[in-house]
Amino acid sequence: MATEAADKRITGYPNDPPRQRKALNLTTYEYEFPFNYPNVLVDRVWVGGERHGIELFPIKTTDGSTATTQTPSDWIVIEEDHPMVQVAVIGSACTPPGSILVECDTIDNFRHDGENERAVSARFRVDNLWGMHLRADLLQQGGSYHALPVAGMSCAVFEIPPSHRVRVAGMGAIPAWSEDGYPDDVHYSIRYIRTTVAEDY
Repeated sequence: MATEAADKRITGYPNDPPRQRKALNLTTYEYEFPFNYPNVLVDRVWVGGERHGIELFPIKTTDGSTATTQTPSDWIVIEEDHPMVQVAVIGSACTPPGSILVECDTIDNFRHDGENERAVSARFRVDNLWGMHLRADLLQQGGSYHALPVAGMSCAVFEIPPSHRVRVAGMGAIPAWSEDGYPDDVHYSIRYIRTTVAEDY
């Protein structure tokens, strides 16, 4: 059984009082592509119509006149009324391995007194996700997931600090081969996003 010491102090934090652990009342919400919900913004340049999920550009590449556009990834932005403490992303890469990125806008009292906000950001990344859908060129050649062992879906689950807004992005690997049908097909196709909120904050 857990006990609490009324006079407990952690060395280096003399002004931080003993605390009581918090029980969280959690609710999970599910969002499905194309993510047409009032509290969700799909911020992307590509007008798709994909049927296996929604694809985002991991970078906005150059038009050839400059070395880079210096613009960020496309994002799916979700806001909740209560702070989110977990985000799960389900989908498949165009070319594996895939990656999922999550950025969080934390609640106002997330930072510790005196913390330097420049020291750490609430952002997360999971790599090496080995699930893919068949690209258009593979389907046109008569391909099937039966003949492709890495065909399937993947999932990334993020335990995050309490946040009122999150941004989700994804990417696949870069094939780049000169004979590849889609050498720049670096997308991750997002099919579901689940957010878990805590009503206790």
